Amino acid sequence: MEENLTTIWTPHHAFYIQSMLFNTNSAFQSCSIAEKIVKKISDGEIDPQAKKDILLDCLQNVVNQSGAISRYFFPSRDGPKGASGKSLHKDRASYLREVFDVGESSPLVNRGLRNSIEHFDERLDLYVQQGMVGYIFPSLILPEPEDSEVPHHIFRAYYLKQGIFQILGERYEIQPIVNELARIHDLLMKFDQKGGVFPT
Repeated sequence: MEENLTTIWTPHHAFYIQSMLFNTNSAFQSCSIAEKIVKKISDGEIDPQAKKDILLDCLQNVVNQSGAISRYFFPSRDGPKGASGKSLHKDRASYLREVFDVGESSPLVNRGLRNSIEHFDERLDLYVQQGMVGYIFPSLILPEPEDSEVPHHIFRAYYLKQGIFQILGERYEIQPIVNELARIHDLLMKFDQKGGVFPT
């Protein structure tokens, strides 16, 4: 335990806090806009397709920012050896998981989420090479996924009843992601207000 708590030098804590706050703040700005649009759709004030691009942009940003946060806890590489002789990124991630109590049940564990920002261009290449036949939809807002005998491909969609965002065939339940981001954001704000350091 003591060894873990020294993996990020205390004067450097603020850099991690501010970097992560950038991601959580951006995610919650998007959440605020998305929530207003979904409420207007639910209240029948606007047609679901009227603001679909804005809504989908916001939801994609939430996924992207949560993917960025996820990488602090689950880096794609171990990294070079640090001063302690341990792998720099892996050591930092282990420390931050402990500080933020991010366990295996966290939605941030989802590898697809972590890859959402790093490998998006490569995933797009593979997605369009699948041999698309049938209907192609760049964006849709639907009550729920629809079964169809005619093949269809949806680039981005949001399913209102389940609160699921879909991109490149991958689906994300938004609310658990938002809940975890909110928990981490609250901790970041607390650490920031207490001198920009993690607890010891």
